[in-house]
Amino acid sequence: VAAHTSVRVSSTIQSVSSSSSSSGGSVVDGAGVGEVIPPAAAAIIAAAQNKPQPPNVVVVQGSGLAPQPKQIVTKKTTVKKSNVASSTSLSINALKGRTKVGEKYESGFSVPHEELCVNNGRDLKLLVLITTAPDHEKHRTAVRQTWGHFSVRKDVVMAFVVGRTTNTNIQSNLDKENEIYGDIVQANFIDHYANLTLKTISMFEWVKTYCSESHFILKTDDDMFINMPLLLTFISSKQNDRRVMYGRLAKGWKPVRNKKSKYYIDTATYSKTKYPDFLTGPAYLFTNDVVDDIYQKALGTTFFVLEDVLVTGIVGESLRIRRVGDSRFRNEKIKLTDTCSLMKTVSIHMVKYEEQFDIYKRTLDGKAKCKSG
Repeated sequence: VAAHTSVRVSSTIQSVSSSSSSSGGSVVDGAGVGEVIPPAAAAIIAAAQNKPQPPNVVVVQGSGLAPQPKQIVTKKTTVKKSNVASSTSLSINALKGRTKVGEKYESGFSVPHEELCVNNGRDLKLLVLITTAPDHEKHRTAVRQTWGHFSVRKDVVMAFVVGRTTNTNIQSNLDKENEIYGDIVQANFIDHYANLTLKTISMFEWVKTYCSESHFILKTDDDMFINMPLLLTFISSKQNDRRVMYGRLAKGWKPVRNKKSKYYIDTATYSKTKYPDFLTGPAYLFTNDVVDDIYQKALGTTFFVLEDVLVTGIVGESLRIRRVGDSRFRNEKIKLTDTCSLMKTVSIHMVKYEEQFDIYKRTLDGKAKCKSG
């Protein structure tokens, strides 16, 4: 009631001030500095404030009619607190290290193979980037001779991504392999397990630089089996999707606090009790419109050794990218004797050299009789 009364008071003041200012008046709480309020208006204000009519005094300090400004200030404060709460709740603020990814990452490629993506990938249905170690020649051979054979298609491109090695023999073998196949992109970071995050960032840099128009990109590892026919069918059903990542969704996973685990993360590195929803690293699929955002945001983010948590979870959350789980992305080692189950699975982890050939043959030879659904 007081707020509505204040509005009427303000209108009354405006209507009578010009005619009454010369006859003298009172100055009440809330008047402007040195402002004289006509007697009629002063009486209304005093009544609205439940105060006796004040004597004729001059106000030295004031802030206008009090009720309305106070309401506005309250609203502004509430909005600010709401914004702060939403931003501080992001997991990116739980990273407590001092080093940014960009301080560790050295951009560029010693062997870029920019020719792999014609017209920047404009006509591609799928780009597959496979993280690998410099000495994993056997893994790469198995992939090329099995599911990697789909790169003979004009709408599919595959490449392996490695870092630098200080071992001259390994580098020499890598160079010879590259001369034969021309499918190994070599970046500038030192290739090491602790630098998997840098390897993933280099992958995003390569897509951004050389193949940014490929609508879908699959990030996977060299010990994965990828059911390419099923993956291509999956992609065909998602052609209109934007700003999304697909894979095996890790929901509500907690940091491992056991010091003996290779996934150990202490509270001084990541302070929250849970990770944001993320897609597990062995294989995840994403649209090209998130590539540049993820790359730029990740460079300015505190370094974190678990690349999938950082890239798809922490950075993905901060950029509000949709992360969608699909049960066909298994991303784990599974029983390999059930051919029908294999044919319904996009990605399988921890596949050995000889197993790649066995799975590839059984899923593509057309002999398996499986029930639909």
